[in-house]
Amino acid sequence: MRHKCFGLLPISMAVFAALNSQASLSQETSQASEVIQVTGIKSSLIESMDIKKNAPSIQDSIVAEDMGKFPDQNVAESLQRITGVMISRTNGEGAQISVRGMGPKFNAVKINNRTIATTERGREFDFQAVPSELIAGADVIKAARANIAEGSLGAYVNINTARPLKSAGLHAAGSIQTTYNDLADEYGHKVSGIISNTFMQDSLGVLIGVSRQQTKNRIDAAGTTHWGSFQADNAAWVEAPVLNENGDTITEGTIWYPGRATYTLDTEERTRTSANATLQWAPTDDIEHTFDFLYTELSRQADSNGIQVPLQGSGWQDVAISKNYTVLEGSRYQKPIDILMQERGQDSETMAFGFNSIIYQDKWKFNADLAYSKSEATPRGNTLVAHAINPNYDDSLDIHDPNYIDGQIKGVTAQDYIKFNNRGDIMTINSTVEYANPAAIRTHWNDIQHSALEDEVLEAKFDASYQLDGDNITSLDIGIAYTDREKSKSVYKINHGCYNTDLWQEPVANNEAEQYEIDNTQYPYNTCGQRWDLADDLFAVNNADFLADESGDFPRDFVLLKDFNAYKQAIADIRNEPDWTKETLRPAESVANTEETLALYSQVNFEGEAQFFSWSGNAGLRYVETKTSSTGHRQFRDTINEIYEQNEGVILEIDYTAPEATTVEKEYDHLLPSINLAADFHNGWFVKLAAAKVITRPALEDTGVNSTYPTRIRADQYNTKSGNPELAPYEATQYDLAFEYYADNGDAYSVGLFYKDIGTYISQKTVKKDTGYNIQLENWGTFYEFSEEQSNRSGGEVSGIEIAALHYFDYLPGWLDGLGLQANYTYTNTEDKEAQADELARENVLSAGSGLEGFSKTAYNLIAFYDKDAFQARLAYNWRDDYLKYRSGPVIGSNGLPQHVEAYGQFDFSTSYELTENFTIRAEAINLTNENILEYADVRERMTMLQYSGRRFQLGLTAKF
Repeated sequence: MRHKCFGLLPISMAVFAALNSQASLSQETSQASEVIQVTGIKSSLIESMDIKKNAPSIQDSIVAEDMGKFPDQNVAESLQRITGVMISRTNGEGAQISVRGMGPKFNAVKINNRTIATTERGREFDFQAVPSELIAGADVIKAARANIAEGSLGAYVNINTARPLKSAGLHAAGSIQTTYNDLADEYGHKVSGIISNTFMQDSLGVLIGVSRQQTKNRIDAAGTTHWGSFQADNAAWVEAPVLNENGDTITEGTIWYPGRATYTLDTEERTRTSANATLQWAPTDDIEHTFDFLYTELSRQADSNGIQVPLQGSGWQDVAISKNYTVLEGSRYQKPIDILMQERGQDSETMAFGFNSIIYQDKWKFNADLAYSKSEATPRGNTLVAHAINPNYDDSLDIHDPNYIDGQIKGVTAQDYIKFNNRGDIMTINSTVEYANPAAIRTHWNDIQHSALEDEVLEAKFDASYQLDGDNITSLDIGIAYTDREKSKSVYKINHGCYNTDLWQEPVANNEAEQYEIDNTQYPYNTCGQRWDLADDLFAVNNADFLADESGDFPRDFVLLKDFNAYKQAIADIRNEPDWTKETLRPAESVANTEETLALYSQVNFEGEAQFFSWSGNAGLRYVETKTSSTGHRQFRDTINEIYEQNEGVILEIDYTAPEATTVEKEYDHLLPSINLAADFHNGWFVKLAAAKVITRPALEDTGVNSTYPTRIRADQYNTKSGNPELAPYEATQYDLAFEYYADNGDAYSVGLFYKDIGTYISQKTVKKDTGYNIQLENWGTFYEFSEEQSNRSGGEVSGIEIAALHYFDYLPGWLDGLGLQANYTYTNTEDKEAQADELARENVLSAGSGLEGFSKTAYNLIAFYDKDAFQARLAYNWRDDYLKYRSGPVIGSNGLPQHVEAYGQFDFSTSYELTENFTIRAEAINLTNENILEYADVRERMTMLQYSGRRFQLGLTAKF
């Protein structure tokens, strides 16, 4: 049943309509604010500082240097110049932001103060979808107010698009640029245009902007996944002796090893087409209507080739370990090497409509806003795995011939080895397996799957402000906001990754002789374990300089798949199943979430004079009700089939009960007070204070009734993930204190202190569960499930300091007076006393400690710029410290161990020169020193990912009229 207060929304809109109909009455004319013409780096910074100084709460801002000219080619990369803002990157490009250490899910990102549907399953906003050319500015509001939407423990970030009535007359800007990625050695292009004009004595304005970008990138990466362990005294797993670095024999303790070592080369094609349109009409000085439209289509498609060294399972020999009990070197026998071929990508489309009306009537200001947005995406993740073997055996020899070696028909025998050394960042290997030879490639396992994501948001807001005549209380703001959101995920997968389920029959051995026959026979209709030969002409050999900036004798040459469709056809022929790639809906892994919110607020604004300063501020209360539902299906384990595969170990095939439909609903409400105070000492100094209670709702993907249901796994890798529709939001009480100084020439300096007490937190942990099933093969024993789950608990504390400086060297002689320096530094300390209780206790695993996920202790930016006459240049360096990414990492990563990101710093450079009043040439270089991103598990020697995406360059011409 709907809440009664939800019914107030139509009433408030009707009141607004009535007021609108009386717009012809005489109104008190509002004072127009001064418009600052932004034409370069310095003027952009001056306007940003002016916004920050006069903001009603603690915030930072960035402003476009000119129409269609944002400071960086990516909005996130511009935002990272702001104190306390850090970014995460996808394939080298800024994608999401963290503010004061609070990760992407803790920040509410809006466009024109509206929620935009996203292609993420959570609430995170992907800045790659927004072209910087269509952006006028952005505000990062760090201290909450009652009159802005709730939902952020980090910051409320609002991206502003241009408005035609703010610049009367005809204005146009366009650019054409060529782009280059030095790692891919590929060129791309980027074109954009924006035009704005006003009519009817500047009462009607129209703005249209378009942008299209097409780039090709390459990503070189090495890493480890599926981390696991064995006991030093387990003779079934490891052949003694196990030695430490001093050569001493180790007879007990848990030893940790990577289940896979990977080496991948990705080639990505990215195309983004965007458009926005704004229509404004101001029939009188007291009425302004605005209609907005935004459209973005983003395609990211990548083909990935590489190898995966399988180290999982028993059979370890020649093992040496570190003091942390990490395997540093060892040997594995009679194992192939996986050829890893992947199709990864996503096509997405987002559109947003918005209508806004502002009316002034006597002492009232009314603001009504109605918005709708929808986003659809189809992320795909196809993983095709072949086996590389030793092709030098005679596979025509009868398996009972005295010269036949067990396993040679399938290309791997007890004579074949993989010797590895894991002492550096990238594992080196030496093997008889020929992973760079097209003649050595055989079939194995394949997975074809994609998801269909949809997000739909309807928002309506009505705000009213009344100007008061009191000496100190200047105005009263009241408002109501309603949001209805539905986010869904439909998962589609193939029937089986190995065999034709209609034709395949599992052979059964009753004795050792029959098992020998099975192990040395290739059975039809199945690609797993049979190693059918694949045509050599399906493959080429990598001749690129793979991970050229890294030293070491690791694999640099490996086979590349030339044609993914031809490969799929070859698998179809072997399985005798032409439609084996057909994907069907998996109801139990699919889910639909709805979220309905109603917010009411009241805020008092005040100002006054004291002996030495003037003061201003606001205090308010926001009440919000939230109603959620999650609809999907659940399944339960039914039957388990045990299979032993030579060189692979115990494999389990799990069947589940039929999906059962289920819906779970939840309701909660919050009362959120806030206060903001500012003192202006009239000598450039400001002191600002703020306090508020804030919330961040759970990620929608975490509140689903759905779960993952693995159907074919190794016995020690039954990893599942489930949602929890009963989750309550994150809750915190936060305090801010800021000291700011603004000089007459534009210099600005600030120090900010912040503290957050997180009362309610969402814990993500891995739970080891006894399934109640005992595995009989190989005397395995208890079958365990490792379940990743979320639940509420009390949180921790976040405190820190922000320091920022902007200095112009305008006192230097001659051409040097165009120099300037911008710098900021953030220190964040976190403590979560209950965090370690969430971790699964494991011997020789270093705890993630009491820090919260996503927090870097330190981060800083240094920006040197020059702006004089026709020439501009900027050199920027941004750096952030190590941080905990996951307290319990994913399988394709640390596999339940903590996972960290190593400290990262990057240089960027941009410059421009005005050829004429209308034409400017621009150049930009991103990641000048070709830095890499590195992730590791609980200790640094357990590296999980090292990635290079290369340098990016842009050269272009901009025109404005």
